[in-house]
Amino acid sequence: MACTKMFALPQIMYFGRFDGVFRAVETGMCRYGILPIENSSAGSVTEVYDLMEKYNCKIVRSLKLKVEHCLLARPGVKQADIKEVVAHEQALNQCGDFLKSSGVKVTVFDNNARAAQYVAESGRTDLAAIASAGCADLYGLEILSNRVANTDHNYTRFICISRNLEIYDGSNKITFVASASHRPGSLYSLIAKFATRGLNICKLESRPIPGKDFEFRFYFDVEASVQDPDTQTVLSQLEKEDFFTFLGAYGEVF
Repeated sequence: MACTKMFALPQIMYFGRFDGVFRAVETGMCRYGILPIENSSAGSVTEVYDLMEKYNCKIVRSLKLKVEHCLLARPGVKQADIKEVVAHEQALNQCGDFLKSSGVKVTVFDNNARAAQYVAESGRTDLAAIASAGCADLYGLEILSNRVANTDHNYTRFICISRNLEIYDGSNKITFVASASHRPGSLYSLIAKFATRGLNICKLESRPIPGKDFEFRFYFDVEASVQDPDTQTVLSQLEKEDFFTFLGAYGEVF
């Protein structure tokens, strides 16, 4: 769904795990890859942040998509019969309130579509999946409920990655990762570079540095254009820090 909103008539390849998308882009199998990066209720998809560290890919676009989770089962099954629910971990987290109140067993799948397919092929009358209404049509399932998410205001932000840096007209957000030295005020010094020039940091995410105990790098999302002289000045200053990687300048599609 996110891919078809970003691109007109795309040729889509599907992968069971996020690292498969990164590998396909890095090896040139696919020019672009679409991945979820954060959800309005469940928070960041930390695995994708860690894979951004592992693979040399850049962000070229992002998209905020409203997500409507449905409870799907085989035809004729009633919601009261459900004893187990299968879905991707993120979907289970986003529907945690419903699952706890139902008292059902939850099982994690690689993705929601595969979970829906499993339900369709299982022959079981006590099994349901959390997936989209499109999956119900695709696998011949019935929607038992379309109000299973923790909140109606449920949005997921997706990023489009590329092997090469691509910056297009209208790009108004930049993302980079940096580390601060172990001294008082070092993180404040990084943040102050943007504050003093009126540039808004809209997200700051810390992730552990592999192989180093309790040391962190920071992912920044900043509302700024790389064409702006103030932005260029800050980025040139950041290049002198202990660690700095520019991950992209892009626009967001709604």
